[in-house]
Amino acid sequence: MTENLFLQDQAVSFHRPYPASLTALHEKQPEQGIFYRQDGTPFLKLWMKNACDVKIVIGQDTYILLEVERNLWEVTLPLEPGFYYAALYVDSVEIASPYLPIGYGHSRPCNYLEIGPVMEACRLKDVLHGSIRHEYFYSEVTGQTESCLVYAPPGYDRDQLRLPVLYLQHGFGENEGSWVWQGRIGWMMDNFLSEKKVTPMLIVMADGMMSEDGDPEKKIIPSLFTKFLTQDLMPYIEAHYRVLTGRENCAIAGLSMGSMQAAMAAFSYPEKFAWIGLFSGFLRNYIGVEEIADSHLMQAFADVEAFNQNTRLLFRAMGREDSFFTWFMQEDQLCEDYGLKQVRRVYDGGHDWNVWRKCAAEFLPMLFRTQEIR
Repeated sequence: MTENLFLQDQAVSFHRPYPASLTALHEKQPEQGIFYRQDGTPFLKLWMKNACDVKIVIGQDTYILLEVERNLWEVTLPLEPGFYYAALYVDSVEIASPYLPIGYGHSRPCNYLEIGPVMEACRLKDVLHGSIRHEYFYSEVTGQTESCLVYAPPGYDRDQLRLPVLYLQHGFGENEGSWVWQGRIGWMMDNFLSEKKVTPMLIVMADGMMSEDGDPEKKIIPSLFTKFLTQDLMPYIEAHYRVLTGRENCAIAGLSMGSMQAAMAAFSYPEKFAWIGLFSGFLRNYIGVEEIADSHLMQAFADVEAFNQNTRLLFRAMGREDSFFTWFMQEDQLCEDYGLKQVRRVYDGGHDWNVWRKCAAEFLPMLFRTQEIR
């Protein structure tokens, strides 16, 4: 059995840092991080001793910090509320600041910014909370230990109920923790359950960055996930959690690369999934192939009436400013040409977590319902 190099876990702190030094050996520093002016405009303040040049890259934009006092650097950030990956450069060297949140994205630990106010559905509120459980298990497909996170709703252990399951995938360069930290899916579910907007369910999030033989030097192959999902992950969840069986009680969704994986799995195994969510979503696979791969769609195209009758929900959504919007429109035409029944949404925003949070907030209440969805 080969060692899984991706599971060399790194400790990442998600607790807000304290401004006070822990020992007298550290020079006293001012508070650092994101702050807000009286008009609500966010600004960044960082202590960078002896730095000559400090800048932060957010998306396609670079912001130059100015030294407002000796070693104290600031910049105003004209950003709308939401989540943003951020790359901080000090004298042309990329660093991760311990005074900004650290998550996992772009295939490595990295800083991000959460500009308030946070989307209502994603806020930590005084409601009953579910749990996030970290599972490790051996995969026959990859030949090594894999991991997943499982959201269980409040009262799962007490009530002993069997629940439907949503398998929810992240995007390229992210991991199984992304929907928890970037997507705030746990808090979203807690809030929706407290308002009776959603059906209680388990949410399973697995690492979809799979390559040949588990070798991180080889190219990522999204299609491996389908085998892993059906042969390893689903049997593990069904053996270790109380789940309702049957396709009516099983959903799959994902964002960006994860939407390709969701589509490949759902269309390849229509007997397993009745609910499909594609966020910044792709019906076809564009990663790790020389030509666009759509063989998984052929069964549905061959019998569209059966697909429409058996699929309870095909949810496709994307941001208007998404760089892949042309592809989304092409696949719109594909659905129209073949007559695939779908629920289609377009939101303000690009290829980012602010759109994917909106996707999840609309998708989750649609799942495992008995009435028709439009």
